[in-house]
Amino acid sequence: MFKAIVLACSISNPNVCIEFEDTREQLITKEQCVQRTFEMRNDISEMMTDMKAVAYRCTQLKEGRFT
Repeated sequence: MFKAIVLACSISNPNVCIEFEDTREQLITKEQCVQRTFEMRNDISEMMTDMKAVAYRCTQLKEGRFT
């Protein structure tokens, strides 16, 4: 399983950044994880108009771990 993580920074102050972790889905493959990060990027842009997604990563979880 993978965890999708997106880093978004403030447009007005690029030094202010927030890391968003997916809590909606279980992501079995890396491809699913990458797709989810793009969905998250769109959601962040719509909900937080001063934030811009600047990076993402898909972290593989150890077996038996949810986070």
